[in-house]
Amino acid sequence: MPSAAYEVPLVIQDKRFNTDGTIKYNPTMMEVMSGYMGDTILVNGTSKPYLEVATRFYRFRVLNGSSARIYNLTLSNGMAFYIIGSDGGILPQPEKVNNLLLGTGERADILIDFSSIKVGEMIYLTNETFNSMGTAQGSQAFKIMSFNVNKQESDSFRLPTALIPFIKLANSSKTRKFALTMDMMAMSGGMHKINGKVYSASRIDESVKLGATEIWEFDNSTGDEPHPMHIHGVQFQVVSRTGGRNALLPHEKAWKDTVLVAPKEKVQVIMTFSKKGKFVFHCHNLEHEDDGMMLNFEVV
Repeated sequence: MPSAAYEVPLVIQDKRFNTDGTIKYNPTMMEVMSGYMGDTILVNGTSKPYLEVATRFYRFRVLNGSSARIYNLTLSNGMAFYIIGSDGGILPQPEKVNNLLLGTGERADILIDFSSIKVGEMIYLTNETFNSMGTAQGSQAFKIMSFNVNKQESDSFRLPTALIPFIKLANSSKTRKFALTMDMMAMSGGMHKINGKVYSASRIDESVKLGATEIWEFDNSTGDEPHPMHIHGVQFQVVSRTGGRNALLPHEKAWKDTVLVAPKEKVQVIMTFSKKGKFVFHCHNLEHEDDGMMLNFEVV
């Protein structure tokens, strides 16, 4: 795989800034409901970012580090790219795509081939509009960063047809269901709930046996906002998505710890609990999490 200078982390965030350059964070009640969106896009902490690249393959390890914003990543010239990994591991084979939808906290390992771009040309990593993610997400298209092709370079790398075998989990002993809801009447006590509950540090909400393999279902079928659900202490496999987009996505074919559950969707994940202790699971939308959309579980 491309490495050293050809392997680059891309941490994408949106921020708002005060006039003195400090970060501005003061979500309104409406922004607690939908998520706090910034008006300045940063990559690796840099505004108006760019990267000088050669005419060869690059490997990018991408993180959506925003508090709430979902990104639909594309290249400005319409060129395809390849997903080779997700949150917790490498895919069984490269997945050729033209876009990649990443929720807050999700990661992706991708390959981009710049060999067809002429020296002196520039292409952009962009966010393209999308739908089905509520009224606050997906209506804006914008440039995230530029790739400036500044030198011709030979490349010995060839895209493999296979990567790391992926053995699917089976034989779950239990299915737990978690309803993701918003209670507009509970503004003071937390509007965002899981199974009708908001977070309490002193309460254990679920007890799991060490070594158990279980299916957890996140049910957003009555919701109007997306929820990137994150489980601590385990990696999981996405089993199914019903309603909404009604399909698994290319980057969901490997180990993950965060899965985007859109409005009107139910998503099932399967995992084996191999660590004892107390853990949390929560929505990775920072405003939803802070508003109470998090529960505790204990592996015993």
